[in-house]
Amino acid sequence: MKESTASCHHVPAALLGVMGAVLLAAGCAERTKGLFTLPKLQTYQRLAVLGLTPEQEQLFMACYIRGFSEQPTTFVERARLQDVLGEQDLLRVPQDRLDKTRAKMKQILGVEALIMCTYEDSPQGPGMKKLRVRIVDSETGAIVGSVITEARGDFESHCHQAVRALKQDLYRGLHQDDLNPEPTPTVPRVVG
Repeated sequence: MKESTASCHHVPAALLGVMGAVLLAAGCAERTKGLFTLPKLQTYQRLAVLGLTPEQEQLFMACYIRGFSEQPTTFVERARLQDVLGEQDLLRVPQDRLDKTRAKMKQILGVEALIMCTYEDSPQGPGMKKLRVRIVDSETGAIVGSVITEARGDFESHCHQAVRALKQDLYRGLHQDDLNPEPTPTVPRVVG
């Protein structure tokens, strides 16, 4: 009789443990979608981030520089961008004006690519957030990288998830030696 009583106590505890793990995993699920990169993304050294708050921008730049440490990267300071942009919101301007503004940023500030982001609530459920990242060549307007993350968690965890996905997609099938044959230390810089 003692054996059956002991085993009865372990079954509900084990069942609760499994159910708890499943619920926890479902609540913390990270989704990455809309992911692609083009090889040209490896060549950009001078970038600008648009669409985020100053704090979010700083976190995204830090994640990007750490994630792509093998690439020498310079981010153009947002005040310099605002001098060129004025009051325009690049995420909402008509295409013809957007083309001219991108060209100005390339010509005046040397920005090779724009990282255009939005961070918002996700329709996937309460507490879920979505980070959309599009990397746009400032000369041609071609989208050279894109990712959408959906998950619970803070903004920084979304940045890590997005940068990790972009890097894995960009370098899929390449060996580390192919990426950086001669390691050189890179110093992240923000140009003011």
